[in-house]
Amino acid sequence: MVKWRLRFLAISLLLAPTTGSMAQELSEADFFAELPEVLTASRLSQPLMDAPNSVTVLDRKLIEATGYRNLSDLFRLVPGMYVGQEKGWFHNVSLHLADSFARRMQVLIDGRSVYLPSFGGVRWDALPLAIEDIERIEVVRGSNAASFGANSFTGVINIITRHPEDVAGRMLHLSGGDHAHQEGWFRWAGQGGAASHRITLGRREDGGLINQFDDERSDILNYRGDYALGGGESLSIQLGYLQGERGSGDSITLSDLPHDQHVKSYSLQVDYRRMLSGDREWMLKASLDHLLTREVSPAAFPPVLPAGSYSLLDLLSRRWHVESQLNSEHAAGLRSSVGAYLRRDQVQSDYYFNVADTLSADSWGVFGHLEWRIAPEWLANMGAFLEGYDTVGTRLSPRLTLHWQPSSRHAWRLGMSRAYRNPALLETYITTIKDFLGPNGVSLGLPPTQPYFVAAGPVDPEVLLSQELGYLGKWPEHGLDLDVRIFNEKISDLIDASCTSPATRTCSGIFPINPRRFDNIGGAGQKGIEGQLKWQPSALTGVIVNYAAMDIDSGINDKRYSPSQQYGLHVMHEFSGGLDMTLSHYWLPAFNPIGQGDLHGYKRLDARLAKRFRLDGSNGQIALVWQNLTDDYIEFSDDKLPNGTPYNLFDSRFQVNFQLEF
Repeated sequence: MVKWRLRFLAISLLLAPTTGSMAQELSEADFFAELPEVLTASRLSQPLMDAPNSVTVLDRKLIEATGYRNLSDLFRLVPGMYVGQEKGWFHNVSLHLADSFARRMQVLIDGRSVYLPSFGGVRWDALPLAIEDIERIEVVRGSNAASFGANSFTGVINIITRHPEDVAGRMLHLSGGDHAHQEGWFRWAGQGGAASHRITLGRREDGGLINQFDDERSDILNYRGDYALGGGESLSIQLGYLQGERGSGDSITLSDLPHDQHVKSYSLQVDYRRMLSGDREWMLKASLDHLLTREVSPAAFPPVLPAGSYSLLDLLSRRWHVESQLNSEHAAGLRSSVGAYLRRDQVQSDYYFNVADTLSADSWGVFGHLEWRIAPEWLANMGAFLEGYDTVGTRLSPRLTLHWQPSSRHAWRLGMSRAYRNPALLETYITTIKDFLGPNGVSLGLPPTQPYFVAAGPVDPEVLLSQELGYLGKWPEHGLDLDVRIFNEKISDLIDASCTSPATRTCSGIFPINPRRFDNIGGAGQKGIEGQLKWQPSALTGVIVNYAAMDIDSGINDKRYSPSQQYGLHVMHEFSGGLDMTLSHYWLPAFNPIGQGDLHGYKRLDARLAKRFRLDGSNGQIALVWQNLTDDYIEFSDDKLPNGTPYNLFDSRFQVNFQLEF
């Protein structure tokens, strides 16, 4: 009853008249104002029609219109993208090949990789970044290893943050709602001389899913400074820091009682740019990413097990990276980008690797891309990435696309590429003993001491051969944009956990006789289509329709690792009086993520109602956000409690967001 009173009060405040003049009405370009150029597909700034891959752009207006507070939820707006939650704080974002850690897609923040060298994938909850500091997100749909190397296997997400000059002033954001959700953010940005700065402080809390111990608490600091050095030189420095706790464990197994996981994450990124003569630009990037997770023994553990026995589960992931890039325009219609990088990945965990020392793996790469305007209607993109990695040797990832652009309204693209995914360090070196150890490393004998995972030694990289046909069409007189990608892909040497028994490829039971190991388990063929239609019937209304379908031909156990079809419908409208509404509907059929159980299909409806206002010369906004107005559904895993209740049940939830820029 209290919950519904809160919602009624919030709606009443939202619909009430406000003092001061109303915010200026949205212009015709406010919804679906397509960015003229994208940066991620080839490392060159290109019009969307010239890019060698299909690219979905989530701009600032669209990000704000969703009302989503979890960064991962934004990717529900991308055709073919699967988003799920294994815990309230553990998010999975996959473009095809869904598994727990989404190991086959590269994620960048301003060009800096945040891919974890330990498990692979991304810990979305540990990124020290506020949604309000994101300018746009570019999602490359399809293999992009020719531009960003191994692990850009099925696609790339590049999160581009806001320049301090674009957000000068102060911002206060407050959010609260169901499931103990609370957020508070403060941002200051300003300019002094040739330098501009942006600093954001925030705290985020959430109660997680209804049947899990998965609450979240995070304190976050983010800084960006941009410096004009003169003479065509500039420098950008970014710092991020996050620390907090995550609820983990369950009450089902003795081996994982409810407890806290401490998380500490920080990053440093330095970008230097210099304009050279002859339309050339040289860029130098250096970065460090660090993530430490520490399992804290639950208070209920003693006297069953001594305090401190969880300390061996600490996991450290660290990545050092430096790269150089030169962009050149050689003649009208002929441009190139060339560069190289050096990287060191480090991991440390007594439990996962059965050693106390830090494990390291070094890699290097050289890359190049050439864009050639052969004729007014014809364009070619050619690129390749040569990369060496300690555990697997050297591989070459090439790409070639040919574009036919008969007019400024229509563009066809035919492309071929080859990509690799290097195994994460855990897939190569994991050696776990399924036993509890006391503070002195002495076995407690619970349960029987035996290997649970054994190191298989180096496994071969996964390989993807891709052919695709892309189309972009525009009908401005009808307010229509269409983006379609048809693909045919062959994947070999897929890596997953298998049983060491020669008689079977699977293991069963909590403590199997035959331990598991990561191995190249087989391959798959994928054929599919992805499409997005944008329609703006008026200056105040926008509609996005997403559709994706894929047919999988595979001999591996998890043959349905991606949904066979996906639908998305997003409707946005501005009413008079500064009132905005957004409705988002998603539909997925049943499928089987890699390593998980069968998931039932679901439908989900999200909504946002927001009111913009002016207060003493400041811009403000209050928004009501509902997630999952339809039936409860299972997220990502079909695990159940002893009474049969789904463990990963996602119910409806409500939030109130307030923001003031002054």
